[in-house]
Order: sequence, then C-alpha cells, then structure tokens
Amino acid sequence: MMAQDSSAGGTGLAATRWGVVMIVVGAGVVAAFQVGKAPAAIPALRAELGLSLFAAGCVISLFNAMAVVGGMAAGAIADRLGHRRATLAGLALIAVANLLGGFASGGSAILASRFVEGLGFLAIIVSVPSLIIQAAAPRDLKFVLGLWGCYMPLGAALIILAFPIVLGPFGWRGLWWANALVAALYAVALASTTRAAAPEPLEPIGEVLRLWDDMKRTATSAGPAALALCFLFYSANWLAVVGFLPTFLVEQRGLAGGAAAALTALVVVVNAGGNLSGGWLLRRGVKRWRLLAFAHLAMAAASIAIFSTALPDEARYFACLLFSCLSGVLPASVFSGVPHHAPSPDLIATTNGLVVQGANLGQMAGPPLLAALVGSSGGWAISPLFVVGASTLGLGCALWVNVLERRRNI
Repeated sequence: MMAQDSSAGGTGLAATRWGVVMIVVGAGVVAAFQVGKAPAAIPALRAELGLSLFAAGCVISLFNAMAVVGGMAAGAIADRLGHRRATLAGLALIAVANLLGGFASGGSAILASRFVEGLGFLAIIVSVPSLIIQAAAPRDLKFVLGLWGCYMPLGAALIILAFPIVLGPFGWRGLWWANALVAALYAVALASTTRAAAPEPLEPIGEVLRLWDDMKRTATSAGPAALALCFLFYSANWLAVVGFLPTFLVEQRGLAGGAAAALTALVVVVNAGGNLSGGWLLRRGVKRWRLLAFAHLAMAAASIAIFSTALPDEARYFACLLFSCLSGVLPASVFSGVPHHAPSPDLIATTNGLVVQGANLGQMAGPPLLAALVGSSGGWAISPLFVVGASTLGLGCALWVNVLERRRNI
C-alpha cells in the first residue's frame, strides 16, 4: 500500500516517472471510451436490438447509477486489494464485457455487458489517482493530477469523433469489439510499464472486512465531503448544459445533426484544456479554493450569455466554449485536493470514490432537473436560474474548502 504523508501529498521521488503517469492516465481515457460510446450508439442499438426508450436510457445512465451507489465501496476495495491490481482488473473487465456485448442479441444481454463495463470503469477511475501519486515527484503532483482530470473529456470526445468512422463499415458491434481489443492491449501495456512499481500484497481477509469502517471514516470527514459536493454541483451544471447542447442546436437553432455533434465535441474537448490549466495554476501556487470558486462563478456568468436571445449565435457558442473550458479547472483542483483531505494515506482511493459518487450524482440529477425547469416554464430562457443556483451552492462549498485548508495550513 502507499507510504506517504497525506498532508504533503508527495512520494519523495526525485523525478516524476512520466512514462508511468501517461500510461495510467491513458487507462482512464480507455475507461471514458465506454461512457462516450453509449449515447452515440443508441440509435443503432435501438434499431437492431429493439430497445425501448427506457432501456436505451438505462444503457446510457447505468454507469452513473453504479458510481453513485458503489463509488466509495470500489475505492475502499482498491485501497485494500491494491491500486495497480484494481486498474488491471478494470481493463480486463472492460475487454471481456465489450467482447461479449458485441454478440448481444437483445436488451438484457447488452445491459448485462454494460453492468460489467461499469464495474471495470469504477475500478479504474478510483485507482488511477493513487498510481499517479506514487509516480509523481512532489513538485509535479498538482499538475499531474490536473492531467488526470482530462481523462473524461478527452476519452468522450475521441470516441464521439471515432464513432462515425467505425459505424459505417463495422456497425456498433465493431465499435464494441474494437473497444475490447484496445482495453486488452492497454492492460498488457500498463502491466509491463508498471511492473517495477512497489508490490501490492493481498491483505488478510480481516483487513478487507474493514471496508465499512473505511467508508464511514471517509464519508464523515469534512474535507472529502466538501470536495465531493464541489464536484456534484459542477457536474450537475456541466452535463445539464452540454448534454442538452445538441438538442438545443438542432431544435432551437436549426443545425443539422452532424454539425451539432461536431460543435458539441469541441465544447467537450476544451474542458480538457481547463483541466491542464488548473493543474498548472495549482503548481504555480494558486489556492485550490480560488479555482473552485472561479469555476462556479464562470459557469454562472457564461450560462447567462449562452441562453441570452439578445446575443448572436456566434457569441452564444463562444460562451459555451468558455463555460466548459473555464470550469475545467475544477476537476483538477478537486483531484489535487484528495491526497490532502483523505483521512489517511491508505484511504486515497476511498476518498476518490466519494468524489466520484458526488460527480455522478450531479450528472444524474442535473439534466432531468433542468429539463423539468425548462418544461414547466415553456422555454430555455429560464436555464440560467438553474445554473446560477447550483453554482451558488458550489461557491459555498469552495469557501468551505478554504476554511478547512486554512485550519490545516494546506
């Protein structure tokens, strides 16, 4: 297990092992492929497998539901059984699930494969930050954790762009089998690259049975709770706006579906730039709480421009880019705070699991809440009210983080 000071968040390495950092971040990108592929594949899945609209929604949201229910448990298991081992197991589960899912003949089979994919996804995203911390020199830690924050926007954008290329000649099954191959090959590459990492002996069964205590200790700690809530309000806003952007562009602005998808993909990918900027700013000494607060304020301000009918479409789309890019400093800030706020060094993955639960709860709640608000008011003009409200709560959480870190001189 890890041997580091959680207050310092360092490993004592003289130099960052960048090869290890890049390969384990890439595992997160492979995991994010599984999230991004589902929305793009839904029309083909419904046509071939006869999925109902409800079943199609489950294919998309199953990962979120699993993360909300089991994020912290997955992190606690990874803390006890080993982060490298959990990451490799996650890649293996994704490979097997995609291989078998490609042969699915009905809704039950594809949902079962998605459930197994979800287990693999959770194993990876709660474990990789700990592997990054082990490979990073203290001076680079904030930046490399910001780099980790890019895994979701980068993976989702890549799969959105790749889907039309694969769908034509190979169909959705070809995309599933391609994901199986990528995950399997990536597991081999990661195993080889990280072989020199510190060994992770299996702990006695009595230690594994302490998982409940680990989760209770983490969930009742102020720091992890504050970080998770910051992520919750951010993700609720981000997915509510970006998730409905294609619909808004097609239905309200009259764009073709392909153009709307391309514009949305760009909005997604600039979020990765925000993550990198967040890591760089943290490394330059900017306080974490300031970046958390800035992200929520930027989302609130940009949302007013996005839904303003007084502005031209070009200005409103530019506001979408700013909304995603500027708010991208928040994931980097949250992930960098995990090793500092974890109750102990051996509960970093458990703390990441709580953060993942917060993020996915926001993603589950944000879009339907915004849809209900828009539906009840009869128009999108009311949308900034939702974003500003969630951002205000997020700002309060950022101030809470400030109080906690000032007390501990972080």
